Amino acid sequence: MKKYEYKFIEVPAKRGMKVQAGDTFEACKEIIVSESKKGWRLKQVVTPFNEKMGVSYGVMGYQVIFEKEID
Repeated sequence: MKKYEYKFIEVPAKRGMKVQAGDTFEACKEIIVSESKKGWRLKQVVTPFNEKMGVSYGVMGYQVIFEKEID
């Protein structure tokens, strides 16, 4: 039976006057490319629910989930 390990990387949403549209997406892409070179495979990108706010009023950030088969 195959076994896997997982890595979770948090990418906070970039905000502010000097932030360009797509900056957070570009950060996610850089992480995905970098981790794939280390043998990790992208499994999923999720937007965690902010429990303190009760509802989502915009993206707070993303969790990029990677998978790697282990021996």
